[in-house]
Amino acid sequence: MRLNRVASAALAVLLCTLFSSGTLSQQGVAPTTTSRLLQLKVPAPSLKENILGDPTEQPIYVYLPLGYDGSTKRYPTLYLLHGFTANSSVWINGAYQGMKLQTLMDDSIKNGKVREMIVVAANGSNAYKGSFYTNSPVTGNWEDFIVRDLVTYVDTNYRTIPRAESRGIAGHSMGGYGSVMLGMKHPEIFSAVYALSPCCVAMEADMSEANSAWSGVLQLTSKDQLSGPSRSFAQFFHTAFIAMSAAFSPNPKRAPFFVDFPFESKSGPCHPPAEGKLLTKTPCVQRNEPVYAKWRSKFPVYIAEANKENLKKLRGIFLDYGEREEFEHIRMGVKLLSSTFSELNIPHQFEVYADGDHGSLIRQRIETRLLPFFNEKLLFE
Repeated sequence: MRLNRVASAALAVLLCTLFSSGTLSQQGVAPTTTSRLLQLKVPAPSLKENILGDPTEQPIYVYLPLGYDGSTKRYPTLYLLHGFTANSSVWINGAYQGMKLQTLMDDSIKNGKVREMIVVAANGSNAYKGSFYTNSPVTGNWEDFIVRDLVTYVDTNYRTIPRAESRGIAGHSMGGYGSVMLGMKHPEIFSAVYALSPCCVAMEADMSEANSAWSGVLQLTSKDQLSGPSRSFAQFFHTAFIAMSAAFSPNPKRAPFFVDFPFESKSGPCHPPAEGKLLTKTPCVQRNEPVYAKWRSKFPVYIAEANKENLKKLRGIFLDYGEREEFEHIRMGVKLLSSTFSELNIPHQFEVYADGDHGSLIRQRIETRLLPFFNEKLLFE
């Protein structure tokens, strides 16, 4: 646990003693003159015995607003889910336009854009660089980690308002996908959802067999081939498709990746795309229908109707992406998801915002759209 700033050195020593267990004592604590950002490791029993060997303690950050210490007030809670290849620190290390969660929240509260709330930056990173916040016998039960382990930990250790109407969930890219899925499946836990440029909501364009990266994935024979940073879109998709397969179509008996793939090599003629291109009109792969069906069952566009009653229980849904979004499946998929929601009479907001690409304006969107959205939708004390 870490204290960022306190009013005096003496108070710092006192608070470090009081908070060393991760639980706030409400007895004998004087109000502080600053908010706090806590860096913690929390138990994750839902990840026990995962095949990838990821730990059953996970790093998170918890923002406690000014006035939390020494009061008895309870607060709504916003959970943040990061994107693929990132981790929980992305919200506080300046990666998003210099965004630092504590400063952004302090300024937003001071300027009256949002009321005081607790914010939790969750972790969804694993050995494959992304869990997709999905239960899997290979990667572990990441959905359960968020909705059961993490929410229970936060409600037990901090003065939250422990009800769905006072919990929101938001995320970027993979985290946007996770936010939509967890909100859709668990309206008893979360009541409002904001998805920033959510990936993987429909199997279209560069998420389909038209993506030539699938041919490369089918030729991989070792986890070592996934090591190191991605130097191209194709390499990025190699890693992403392995991680998604581990989440969406796991197979603990199929080494080395322990997955089944939704596509297989095509026996007939095919024409790879031109140099530097990802998409081709004549794919070199074809659908592996049983596995492809498993993937479709994990994509919001195709399961929204089956979850219509859950979606109608939510107090708010907001979808967005930037007009210069690089990933074609995001542009197509989010439009399809919004259209599907409209057809099902699911109230929601959808915005394509000017100038932004996949990662360029995240801090700005959080400040101008996301925080005001939750300020309106969540139930405060």
